[in-house]
Amino acid sequence: MRQRIIDNLPRAAGDSDALTPVRREQFLVYLMGPYRTFDVDALLPADANVETDAPSFATWDETSGEYAEDEVLRLLQETRDCLRDRGFNAFLAIDVGIPLDEMDAATQSIAFAQASNATVFIAPQVGDNLGVGIEIGSVLEDLLSTDGMQGPAADATPPTRARRVMVATEPSVRSAMLGAVHARWDASVRTFSDAADCCRLCAQFCTHIQNEELYGSLDRLD
Repeated sequence: MRQRIIDNLPRAAGDSDALTPVRREQFLVYLMGPYRTFDVDALLPADANVETDAPSFATWDETSGEYAEDEVLRLLQETRDCLRDRGFNAFLAIDVGIPLDEMDAATQSIAFAQASNATVFIAPQVGDNLGVGIEIGSVLEDLLSTDGMQGPAADATPPTRARRVMVATEPSVRSAMLGAVHARWDASVRTFSDAADCCRLCAQFCTHIQNEELYGSLDRLD
C-alpha cells in the first residue's frame, strides 16, 4: 500500500488534483477528518443499535457546528498543502483515488494509517458527527488488535505504532472518544486555534516522528 500511495499522489484522482513532488517522498502523512460521507453501518455489528452502540464524536448539523462540510475539507487541504510545502508527503484519502467498490472507506483508513509514517486526525467543531468517532476509533483499535492486545482498556499496553497517531482538535470539541484516544491508546491529543496553528502542530508532530525514526526507537518505514 505504501508504494501505491506514493505512485498515485502525483496523479489526479476524481476531484483531487495531482500533488507536486516533495523532498521527503517516503515520509507519508495521512490526514483524516470529517470531510466526507462515512458508512457507519460498515463498522457496526448487524444487531447494533446506532443510538446507543456507536460512539459520538463531533452527523453534520449546520445549526450547531461552526464548520460546513466543504469548509472542513478546505481546512484539511490547507493543512496538507502546508505540510507538503515543508517537505512531508501529506495526503487525504481522496488524493489516493482508490474506488470505494474496491475498498470501503473504513478499510481504506486503516490501510492508509498502517502504511503511513504519521497519521493525523483533524477534528474541528462540526456538530454531532457519528461516523467520525468510529473511523478514528477503528484505526486506533486496529493498532491494538494488530499487536495482539485484547481485554479491558486498563490492562492494554498501547503499541509503539500508536505513537505515530495524533488528534488535532479545536478546544470546543468535547467527546468521550477524545478521552479514549489518550486513555486506551495513549495517542497524542493537541488543540489548535486556526488553520495556521493546525499546520504548525502537525508539522511539529511530523518532525518529532521523523526524528524518532532517525535517532529514536521508531523503525524507519522507507
